[in-house]
Amino acid sequence: MRALLVLALALTTATSAFAGKIFGDISIDGKPVAAGVKVTVTKPGTTVVVDETVTDKFGSYKLTVKDEGKSSLRVYYEKSPLEVSVFSTKEPARFDMVIEKKDGKLGLRRK
Repeated sequence: MRALLVLALALTTATSAFAGKIFGDISIDGKPVAAGVKVTVTKPGTTVVVDETVTDKFGSYKLTVKDEGKSSLRVYYEKSPLEVSVFSTKEPARFDMVIEKKDGKLGLRRK
């Protein structure tokens, strides 16, 4: 019974070891966005949301993506979904984002 418990724990840990982290900061006009801005990431090659979070008081976010490949990072700022492509790997990846206003429209880009 004890061996079965150890095996189950090892399998659970091994599965999460293959998950990649996507994290970073989001700013606008040189300042962090407010806490509570929704951020999502989609499964590579699809529109299926695999993780979502909200920014903290420093404009920071952390997401987990189990599959490697090109994904979409979406930031919901002032009720507008702003999207940029990111690439997830087994290693943690930092993506600092900047929200810009151009011609009266909001846009998202990597810093």
